[in-house]
Amino acid sequence: MLSLFNITAEEVKGELHGQPKNGLVYFALNEQGEKASNPFKASLFGKQAGLDELQNQFAQAKEKMKADPVRAVLKSTIEVAMHTATNETDFKKQLLEQGINTVVRRNDEGRIYGMTFIDHESRTVWNGSALGKKLSANVFNDWWNEQAVGQRQEAENTSAQNQSSTIGNTIEKEEAHSLFNFLNKEHPTDDLLIDGLGGLLPEAQGKNYEEQAFANRMKKKKKRNSRHLRAN
Repeated sequence: MLSLFNITAEEVKGELHGQPKNGLVYFALNEQGEKASNPFKASLFGKQAGLDELQNQFAQAKEKMKADPVRAVLKSTIEVAMHTATNETDFKKQLLEQGINTVVRRNDEGRIYGMTFIDHESRTVWNGSALGKKLSANVFNDWWNEQAVGQRQEAENTSAQNQSSTIGNTIEKEEAHSLFNFLNKEHPTDDLLIDGLGGLLPEAQGKNYEEQAFANRMKKKKKRNSRHLRAN
C-alpha cells in the first residue's frame, strides 16, 4: 500500500543492552521504486507506525478477512481480467478501472515473487495467494513470461519476413539489351543468330569483309583498264 505513495518500510533487528530489539524504518522512493532518502525511524511517525502496533493490527485483519465476502468478489474480478487481458499492462489497466491497484514484486532476475491487490472500494489489501492458488505469484510469472516469449518470437518472425520481402523487392532482375532478345528463344538457330548480329558483324552475312573490299577494288581497276584500252 505504501508503494503507491513512493514509500517503503523495512524491518530492522538488533540488540540493545543485550536485549533483542525489532523495529521499522521508512524510506522515500523515486519514480523507479529506488530508495531516495535516508531511513526514518518509525517512532518519528508515532506509536501506531511502529512494528508492534502494526503486527497486532495485521493479526486482527487476518482473522477478519477469512470470512470477508469481499474476497470472493475480488477473486472473481481478477480472474475475469486474467481471461480477457492481453498482457500485464492491459491486466493492470482493467483492474484499475474497477478501483483495484496491482503491485507486482520482482527480484533482480525479473522473476515475480509476490502479487498484491489493493481494493480501494473495500479498503482491503490482499496477497494473490490469499485469494487462491490460481492467483499466486508463480501463476502470473509463468503466464506473463510465456506471453513475453511468444511476443518476442512473433516480433522476430515478422522482422525476418519484412527483411526478406525488402531484399526481394530491392534485387531486381537485370535484363539484357533488346539487341539480344533472340537469345530468349528456346531453340535459337544459326539463321536467327546471323539475323541478330548481322547488322553489327559483316562476317556474319556469309562473306569475308576484306575479300569483298578487295574484289570491289579489282572491279574498279578492271573498268579503268578497259576504258584506257578503248581510248587508245
